[in-house]
Amino acid sequence: MIYKLKTPVNDDDLIKLKIGDIVYLTGIIITARDQAHKRIIEYIEQKKPLPKEFFQLKGSAIYHCGPIVRRSEKGLEIISGGPTTSQRMDKIQNKVVKVLGVKFIIGKGGMKNLKTSENKIVYLSFTGGCGAIVNKKINRVLNVVWEDLGQCEAVYFLDMKEFGPLIVAQDIHGNSLYKTYL
Repeated sequence: MIYKLKTPVNDDDLIKLKIGDIVYLTGIIITARDQAHKRIIEYIEQKKPLPKEFFQLKGSAIYHCGPIVRRSEKGLEIISGGPTTSQRMDKIQNKVVKVLGVKFIIGKGGMKNLKTSENKIVYLSFTGGCGAIVNKKINRVLNVVWEDLGQCEAVYFLDMKEFGPLIVAQDIHGNSLYKTYL
């Protein structure tokens, strides 16, 4: 099945998704890699408030991506934004999911420790090597936080239009395309 979903989504939107389904996402998503995930956890552990931008993410998505970004008079532009391997965030991803209330993780390779049923979250796989087409799916870069982490590790808030095709690789029913490999 092919689904065109708009963030924020709710649990009912996720129940129907099955392994191998194709999803196109419209709405706000963020990019976040290793250092951003670690910083989110540090903020929570130190009881520091997260930047206000994070509070719009409930029902949205985290895209494991380290984009190549250009600044111009028009603002920020993502030149390329292919997926990065999700396993690097595996040990802390569940904590981040609970804090932000996101419903999708997008990346490549799957996550063996992601508690999809418990957290009501779906892992969407995006094909590696497709980074150059991502910019065609971005309406605009809404914001960036934690630029001190570096261009690839900063968190970019993106307004997306039919981002995909994304493959449901781990669903909320506990099924995984990667089960034999992870």
